[in-house]
Amino acid sequence: MKEYSFRVPSMHDETSAKEIASIISGIRGIQDVDVDYQEGTVNVYYDENQVIKDKIKYTVEKKGFKVDD
Repeated sequence: MKEYSFRVPSMHDETSAKEIASIISGIRGIQDVDVDYQEGTVNVYYDENQVIKDKIKYTVEKKGFKVDD
């Protein structure tokens, strides 16, 4: 299992945090997601045999959230 940590500057409330967690959780190979909207951070734990971090980043950005990694 690998970890991918990044910031989402536009995540300012619990609603957007839940949306981001839901978006990421829907990707095959994701093991766990920790989202902290107060810090603007996301930690993703994933199976590197099933998904690459670029797909995680692309999926979040496709939904309109900027990712700073």
